[in-house]
Amino acid sequence: MSRIFFAWELGANYGHLTRQLPIALRMRAKGHQVFFVVRDTTVAANLLGPHGLAFTQAPLDTSDKRLVRPPANYAEMLLASGYSEHAALWGMVRSWLSLMKMFNADIIVADHAPTALFAARLAGLPSTIVGSGFEIPPNCSPLPSIRPWETIDDNRLCRSEECVLERLNAIATALGERTLSQISELFEDAGKILATFGELDHYGMRNGENYTGPIYRRDAGQAIGWSTKHNTHIFAYLRPSVPGFEALLTALSKLSAEVIVVAPGIRRALAEELVTPRFQVFSRPGRLDSKLLKSTDIAITYGGIGTVSACLLAGIPLLLVPQNIEQYLMGQCIENLTAGLVAKQWRTQGHFSELLERLLCNPVYRQNAIDFANRYADFKPHQAVDKSVHLVETILSRRSISQVKVSSSGPDQSLTPPIKSIH
Repeated sequence: MSRIFFAWELGANYGHLTRQLPIALRMRAKGHQVFFVVRDTTVAANLLGPHGLAFTQAPLDTSDKRLVRPPANYAEMLLASGYSEHAALWGMVRSWLSLMKMFNADIIVADHAPTALFAARLAGLPSTIVGSGFEIPPNCSPLPSIRPWETIDDNRLCRSEECVLERLNAIATALGERTLSQISELFEDAGKILATFGELDHYGMRNGENYTGPIYRRDAGQAIGWSTKHNTHIFAYLRPSVPGFEALLTALSKLSAEVIVVAPGIRRALAEELVTPRFQVFSRPGRLDSKLLKSTDIAITYGGIGTVSACLLAGIPLLLVPQNIEQYLMGQCIENLTAGLVAKQWRTQGHFSELLERLLCNPVYRQNAIDFANRYADFKPHQAVDKSVHLVETILSRRSISQVKVSSSGPDQSLTPPIKSIH
């Protein structure tokens, strides 16, 4: 059996490991060994620990750099994550290589882990990438703007890509390995799982891509449900860190609707102040099961792919309250579908009340959400996991065949640089 190395490097919260976990459990059940290298060990302890899965801290840039301006594209995200300095990048690459060697990895399964992908390329290891769209930029150069509402100079996009390539290729050249002609080669050389729907791709729907649909868990968290059958039902899955959080809760409390708010980390005093027979507040994650969603009239979320997908598949219009660039782009997808609205700069109680009224009174949002649900009526979350597992096993089988051929003909030491001796 094979040794599968799961890598998570960038991004925050539960979404990345939530995608990787069902793949890892399926592979372990088939007899493979799995190991995780994660950005956030607290999240890993909560998600992976109960399953007895081993993990360790991912190599990260620990310098406290402050950006002069928000990243304009994926390349600038990398520059803000250690790629702007050769020493920092070299340290991260060497750390990833050491971890891969220590685990004696046969394949890398990466979720928002570009440096791990680069290290796998240097080591001659096959890799698979899993992402919702934002984590897997399109195959083009320069990489496109992630701030489409702003005018970004093309020269800036080109310069940022050239800077990243200069750093990566300096390491590749020093190790006698292939250089990159563009950043997207890192993703195109790997097996790719675009775990989203085309309409929810943060970069826009891509021609020729095979979208598997999202990987998310509906059975996790505590059971929650509606108290009454006849009221309007509004469900909110939020974080207290979302800008305008308390103003939104106040707006919701003024409605003559039944409201459920799931907000892990909410202040106890605030939750107790809000609770009424028609207003439930939960401070721990809740379960997005069909019984809850089938009676929901509006859903409110910050824009995570799992919650957004589950609600759209149930035909529920959305109010998005994003707090980072990835979530803003998801909001743009929702508005392009006319299946919901996005709370933008004016996050006052009055503005939230206006947005909620529009969603409740204009049937077009509900109808477009229902149309989306009908398009994907046959989708089941396990399908994306099935395709991911099949891809990993296919790559592993090809690797085994290749190793047998090399072994039978004898190794060609002149073609095997030291970095490839990872086993």
